[in-house]
Amino acid sequence: MNDMSRPVIHTLQFTGTGVFNPDSLAAAHAVVDQVIADESVQLLVLKGEGKNFCQGLDLEWLMANPTEGTQFVTDTMVLVARLLTLGIPVVSQINGHAFGLGAMLVLASDYAVMRDDRGFFCLPEIDIGMTLSVRMNALVRARMSQQALRDSLLTGARLPAAQAHALGIIDRVGSEAELSELALEVAAPMLGKPRHLLAGLKYGLVKELVDLIMSDADDTPIRAPVVWPQ
Repeated sequence: MNDMSRPVIHTLQFTGTGVFNPDSLAAAHAVVDQVIADESVQLLVLKGEGKNFCQGLDLEWLMANPTEGTQFVTDTMVLVARLLTLGIPVVSQINGHAFGLGAMLVLASDYAVMRDDRGFFCLPEIDIGMTLSVRMNALVRARMSQQALRDSLLTGARLPAAQAHALGIIDRVGSEAELSELALEVAAPMLGKPRHLLAGLKYGLVKELVDLIMSDADDTPIRAPVVWPQ
């Protein structure tokens, strides 16, 4: 793709480990606001730095703020809803580890490309003493196959790029140097479509999920009954 035909790209950059606390969540929303306000932007790319794409929730902040923690987890899902219904294509350019909420942002993207020699896609809840909240559970069910859920969510497995690709979680695999071009290649069919139509069509495909995320429904972690009724 030559420079004259390259689309206008905006980047949501996760810095450091890319963990989410109120400050980093606000910064991510600000980037989405900028994209919505600038009609020239045709593609949003999510990417991290170094060995990390996004390591998910800031567990230190959550432990230090237990009262606000449950609401904050719910608040992060609003970002997911915005990405799912954005009127331009969203590509996760996975340069490194995508854990927890980071993996869920990959699922919220239209496309995902992943480095072949570093990084894992991982839903680690079973190994860190957690179950999914109602909204997070709805997201993974809507965006992953039953096989992918079995081989990742129920095991806590750290999936390298080849396995994530085989399970349909990511679209393309390449070297670190190739990721930017791969992101453009996979997004090409969706580039330049009318924003309001694309947003409406995307919303239609995930309407129940997005409506749940944006509702006032309970969002506590899902627990199995202690004793099943007779």
